[in-house]
Amino acid sequence: MGNGSSFLGRYLGQYYFPVANTTGVNTTWNFFSPDPAHIMYVHYIVHFEDDYGNPTKDPKEYFYPEQKDGSNFAMNVRRHNYMMRFMVIDPIRVAQFFVPWVCKQNPGSTKVQFALILNRIPSLDKVITLKDTPYSDLLTTEELNQNVYSCQKPN
Repeated sequence: MGNGSSFLGRYLGQYYFPVANTTGVNTTWNFFSPDPAHIMYVHYIVHFEDDYGNPTKDPKEYFYPEQKDGSNFAMNVRRHNYMMRFMVIDPIRVAQFFVPWVCKQNPGSTKVQFALILNRIPSLDKVITLKDTPYSDLLTTEELNQNVYSCQKPN
């Protein structure tokens, strides 16, 4: 019932919706839903510059999570990933929590270039209609919350 628009919900719902409505289990479970969710990861580049904006060393590029495909289903990894989703969706949280942590992990860094990458899962109708198309070609990728944040220098 938590994901009524899923494959099972759409094709078997006519049988179990009446029972679920009668027994009161027709409420959604948004904390865990949707699962599988859209694949989401962070792409960030750490820059090292002098006072005039000249690079002092090569920038470092990172992805979080590193595998970028959502393939690790271990419970501790999933909890951490859900927490990261909550944090990185809001640019204010990124500036308050994520950027200071990244700057601390990279001594001498001056700014962090940030983007949230979202691979949208195709709709069931699209997958059925284009069933001969490879699944990876049906995913659409978006970059959200693109921003450059400054690292604060220690006093």
